[in-house]
Amino acid sequence: MQAARRVAQIQPFEVMEVMARAHALEAAGRRVVHMEIGEPDFTAPEPVVEAAAKALRDGLTAYTPALGIEALREAIARFHRDCLGASPAAECIAVTAGASGALLLALALYVDPGDEILVPDPGYPGYRHFVRAFEGVARALPVRAATQFQPDCDMLEAAWGARTRGLLLGSPSNPTGTLIARAELQRIAEFVAARGGVLIVDETYQGLVYGRTPASAVGLPGEVVVIGSFSKYFCMTGWRLGWAILPRQRLREL
Repeated sequence: MQAARRVAQIQPFEVMEVMARAHALEAAGRRVVHMEIGEPDFTAPEPVVEAAAKALRDGLTAYTPALGIEALREAIARFHRDCLGASPAAECIAVTAGASGALLLALALYVDPGDEILVPDPGYPGYRHFVRAFEGVARALPVRAATQFQPDCDMLEAAWGARTRGLLLGSPSNPTGTLIARAELQRIAEFVAARGGVLIVDETYQGLVYGRTPASAVGLPGEVVVIGSFSKYFCMTGWRLGWAILPRQRLREL
């Protein structure tokens, strides 16, 4: 038996192979400085560890509601308000198995076979793999220093085609670390909305760019999905916890 044809179209996520090699060297006694993957130097905050241990001792290990524990969704909404200056409704937040899980769910909602999603290049390699998993086409959108390695409406105008379904970007960007200003995000959202597309913004690295006011995509017009994660800002990579903020009308479909 052979694997599904789509598997052949998905390239390996080679950073994981590099990390495995680095760990093998460490196991053999070599000293390794890890720069291959986005891993914070700190462990999870002590209050989180204590609360998790208490929850386990108290037997809180059963199924949760499909969109996540209500108190956690409310806490995520408060984090956006207090730290990012955004005001999502808690009922529009879905807790997921990491930001990767959120991205997969979002793309499952919007991508049919042959649909095209614009993806900035350079950008996070996982984006194009996720699109291909649903038999979509991840079309590279070359970005340049003049626009802080982020897309703008001129680029979108030139690239948007008949099969284009939407735009997936990161702000702050992995790997460039650049942010899109709120005004430019607004223009991009309006551009995508005018064409009936979806804008998916990965905000995994929000809060880790210093000296600038955070610019969240929460509340922008049109079909907008915002992806968040506990991995980087809260130093909880191995916990595999993330979230998606979705249009209210998509919650039942999700």
